[in-house]
Amino acid sequence: MLNVYDYFKRMQDENIILYFKGEITNNLLTSILQLIDDRLERRSEDLKVKRKVFSILLECLQNVYNYQQQYAFNEENEHLQSATLIIKRTEDAYYIITGNYMINERVSMLKNKIDKVNSLSPEELKLFYKEVINTQGQSDTGGAGLGIIDIARKSGEKIEYSFDEVSEKHCFYSLQVKVSA
Repeated sequence: MLNVYDYFKRMQDENIILYFKGEITNNLLTSILQLIDDRLERRSEDLKVKRKVFSILLECLQNVYNYQQQYAFNEENEHLQSATLIIKRTEDAYYIITGNYMINERVSMLKNKIDKVNSLSPEELKLFYKEVINTQGQSDTGGAGLGIIDIARKSGEKIEYSFDEVSEKHCFYSLQVKVSA
């Protein structure tokens, strides 16, 4: 028999503030941001930390949402619209973890971008951000391709990621961002 308490206890022990699995919609995006804002407010979190968490969460969710909108999957692969979001709190940090399906042919471009961003110092990131703003137009997803750079700049941490192949055409892309508290 299913023991829901085991799931509940594990999430409580790991200080999971929010766990979501499903399709990210525009309305849901707004609701999640409002929920996290309320939870951070109740915790009386430092305003600077609250802003970082909120800003990085917004960027991460927009990345997932924009990708889903751009690569709308057909009914046969409807499950590929599903994404996951986990926000957890440890003694010294918040962790924002997202996961979504993506097309394998886009992995190397994204991996290269994250690796480049992870290799840069804070000063180099600032310069790279300005360079991208000045030299690139809009990306495939409608932005200037600044999301990953912005996340790294605001968190001040390396971005952890993985690409787990799930089929010949798709993988599951996971991203974890640490925000020191």
